[in-house]
Amino acid sequence: MTGSGMGCPDWPKCFGYWIPPTDVSELPANYKEIYFKRGYDKLNFNAFNTWIEYINRLLGVISGVFCFSLFIISLFVRNKKLFYLSFFLILLMAFQGWMGAIVVYSVLSPFKITIHMLIAIFIVSVLLFLNQITDPKISKQTMQKRRTNKLILFALLISLLQIILGSQVRENVDVLMKNYSKDSIIYQLNYVFELHKITSAFVVLSNIIVVFYYRKLTNLTMEIKGIIIVLCALLFSGVLMTYCSLPGLAQLFHLVFAVSLFGLQWSIFLKQFSHPILKFP
Repeated sequence: MTGSGMGCPDWPKCFGYWIPPTDVSELPANYKEIYFKRGYDKLNFNAFNTWIEYINRLLGVISGVFCFSLFIISLFVRNKKLFYLSFFLILLMAFQGWMGAIVVYSVLSPFKITIHMLIAIFIVSVLLFLNQITDPKISKQTMQKRRTNKLILFALLISLLQIILGSQVRENVDVLMKNYSKDSIIYQLNYVFELHKITSAFVVLSNIIVVFYYRKLTNLTMEIKGIIIVLCALLFSGVLMTYCSLPGLAQLFHLVFAVSLFGLQWSIFLKQFSHPILKFP
């Protein structure tokens, strides 16, 4: 959201360093010539953007370490389902790291950015599933009478489509920022923005139905309340971006709320889904 995607023009290092520079004086005088194919014929070194991108990578590494730890523990537990799921998670994290490199080397190719985002959501979904099947407290809650999961599955698909369209809108904004001011960008957006607005009506409607349908299940109280709060916050941040020239914080919160809504819906789906409960330390 800070526009720091090209803060580090190479990967995995940053300007050739494992610890990136904090000042342009630490770079070669001809750094623009070295990285001109990565857009630095027009970009200037910006320490803020460089460190935002670098911290993003460090968080990715930390996430990978935790996921690898889950895999190591699964070896000692000796449960095949946990082993395969944890191994699948490691593959996803490796693919995400590789995709991050591809995004950088493609100079933020729009389609690749969307894939990068979707993989991140997929990783979170797998982690929530692992938590669901290994938490005894959650397993006791799911013993309540289940309802059909077709409705929540539909809501999940609508939310996923909306996130994809939102990513496309954001990518269009990045392109338009080169030629238009923030005040006029909203009027220059293409048909994807119109689709995003139309789909938002389906998001609201599907979640109202979900809340009404599952409201009496006590094991879903947290998810139902969360959906109501997040949905209101999503609508507010969306209106704020549309009519207040795309403020940066509104963009950030809009994305966080969108992924949170998906996570809450996924939690409902998992609690309505029959699965084995596995012992895990």
